[in-house]
Amino acid sequence: MWRGLMVMQALEKLLRKVHWDDVDILVVDTPPGTGDTHLSLVQNLPISGVLLVTTPQQLSLQVTRRGAVMFQKLQVPIIGLVQNMSSFVCPKCQHMSLLHDDSTLTLTKELGINILQDIP
Repeated sequence: MWRGLMVMQALEKLLRKVHWDDVDILVVDTPPGTGDTHLSLVQNLPISGVLLVTTPQQLSLQVTRRGAVMFQKLQVPIIGLVQNMSSFVCPKCQHMSLLHDDSTLTLTKELGINILQDIP
């Protein structure tokens, strides 16, 4: 498991030693939470926005909330939220069943952001 200095050194190499050659968009897939990776990225990159990705389970939504609050405190714009594993499509009849309640919608309203996509 990478922590603190290891994360910062790896990010430093990725951001400073790679010749990116006129990048318009850089997508960085980070682990969930509010750890060293997120703080290092915010401190070392001009971030124009973050896209939150979560699943509808309560634990995932709690972690997503903490991350969103951190980004808001750091004045990093939140583009929106993508909800993964939000439904199940029956392979026989193609009926889609939702796998969640309204908790994700409640969270996005609380944070003032939109759900951009639901992915089955």
